[in-house]
Amino acid sequence: MRHRIFHFSEPIRGITILFVSSILLLTMHVLDDAFIVGEAAWYGISTAEFLASLVLIYGIFPPLGLYLVQRGKVLGFVILIVYTLQAFYGAGLNHVRHLMGDFRGSQALNSLLRTFDISVGNLNGQGFWSLLAGMLGLNDGVPPHTHSMFSNVVVFLSIAVNLTLMGFLLFALGQMVARQLDRRLGPV
Repeated sequence: MRHRIFHFSEPIRGITILFVSSILLLTMHVLDDAFIVGEAAWYGISTAEFLASLVLIYGIFPPLGLYLVQRGKVLGFVILIVYTLQAFYGAGLNHVRHLMGDFRGSQALNSLLRTFDISVGNLNGQGFWSLLAGMLGLNDGVPPHTHSMFSNVVVFLSIAVNLTLMGFLLFALGQMVARQLDRRLGPV
């Protein structure tokens, strides 16, 4: 009989705590973007529309992902991994790039689309779709701007929390897959 060091619920508890921490840090970052930086104007929407859009995006899918993870569903892990990558980049590394004077988006998806001769063009100032395009790194970047020192601290905390959350997610997913294989293959 194999002895397990961790029970499946232990990393899930950690994922829950880290996810709540990540969402709180992201909320602080979003509020800074909305009220200090004035990011909504770049997308051609009001601050209220900006906040409502982000509540729809982050208030539905990531909590649903957490709910599914807590029930051992792979789809939940996929949702939370995508959320964690986006939060890590959008409210983390991209902010650090801004501190270094680079205000372009990630350009990764743009580069991939250009490989297939697909040009997106400038998507700034076109409302909700501009916001989504910006989150995907499809826009031409953002105007030069600054953030408060508090926001900078939040970003570095967010990077650490989201990296840790990703580690917990991958560990728990691996543990879940190993448990499923044990059930199917029987004792070794």
